Amino acid sequence: MILVNGCSFSTPSSEDNAWVGGFYENGLKPFKYGLPNTVIQHNVVKNVSAGGASNIAIRRKTFWHLNDNANNQKIDYAIIQWSTIDRWDYPVFVTKDKSKNFPRMDMFPERINRINYMNNGTDVSGFAKEFYEKYYSLYGAVLETLENIYHTQKYLEEQNIPYKMITIGNLFDMDTSVEKLKNLQNNIDSSQIGNYANLKTNEGIFKKLEEYDSSWYELNNLDALIQKIDFTKFLFTDDVSIRGFGGGIIEWFLNKNEMLTGGRWHPSGEQHMRFFNEFLWPKIKDEVNGIIKQNSDKRLLI
Repeated sequence: MILVNGCSFSTPSSEDNAWVGGFYENGLKPFKYGLPNTVIQHNVVKNVSAGGASNIAIRRKTFWHLNDNANNQKIDYAIIQWSTIDRWDYPVFVTKDKSKNFPRMDMFPERINRINYMNNGTDVSGFAKEFYEKYYSLYGAVLETLENIYHTQKYLEEQNIPYKMITIGNLFDMDTSVEKLKNLQNNIDSSQIGNYANLKTNEGIFKKLEEYDSSWYELNNLDALIQKIDFTKFLFTDDVSIRGFGGGIIEWFLNKNEMLTGGRWHPSGEQHMRFFNEFLWPKIKDEVNGIIKQNSDKRLLI
């Protein structure tokens, strides 16, 4: 089984299967839900991506699927797609009062008086407004992102699962300061709301980080984390390097002078498939086809 996890840039919609649909044209099938856990599905793709997912949610969900002891389905390969660094999420106990401003509680009232995650993407004016106004920092966003990547790599390596990582865009070439995020979410030009390409700095976010007080030197782990991350596991779409990080899905189209035409500044179904067929599949097909063959050989021996 291939595990895919990411944000809305990897999430199927009512119109298409995102770029993940490319697997289904190359010998794999979608994972079928509802079957008994004892049923082993061969050569399937389990896409657990979710729109609005933060990187911490992506990390925690990956860990859960790697350690789901109730399921006998073995993960043979993983592709993790990281989202923008600004997305804050936290396990919140949503009371009836909090539910008035918490995402989707009107749709799922049974979730009230329980722990919930927001999964609400970049949202500086909703439930998390106070966090962004009082606590958010660029430094903190960078630190948390690096920790999420590093720990996820360790989770996968611990279980000897081959994997690749891609990104929504160059994670550290977007200015995710609060004022920029407010403009992203509430742009006077409504056609530009949600266009992350407008956040590109072309010089990197590290030059914009707030000054760090030296008394907290033992918690300043940015450089050490960057040195620990295995960049050979990343598939970047350009040769730009901002502390080792290159382009993602957004840059793949920007460098072709293409606008994202799938609505809300996401790729269309046709663009998703071109990204898969022209960029991603040529780089992973040998590994994936090797897994398919290995699974087929095992089944013949049973």
